[in-house]
Amino acid sequence: MDSAKEVGVMIDEFTPAYSRSWTEIEWMLAEAQEQMYEQKSKFLHRKRVKDKDGCRRAAAKYARAKGMADVLLWVLGGPGVIDPMRGFEDVSESSSLQQFSS
Repeated sequence: MDSAKEVGVMIDEFTPAYSRSWTEIEWMLAEAQEQMYEQKSKFLHRKRVKDKDGCRRAAAKYARAKGMADVLLWVLGGPGVIDPMRGFEDVSESSSLQQFSS
């Protein structure tokens, strides 16, 4: 199965619960922010000890936590919160990404 079809299947089969409380969302945001802090610390430590693979893992985990935090901040709203998808290339504007458009 190709990637575009896999994404479509995942979206079609997903039924949102819409049962998360604001408290749960805020808790998840705090967890994501804590992971960002932890992974940044690990990255800096691994950089000092010249652990290249460890640096990559920590950077990837940091990016994942930051993505979660950005989305959760967007969900919670508030002043100055930017769209977490800002900066991503629009699929319809790139010929190399046309295969992923609907």
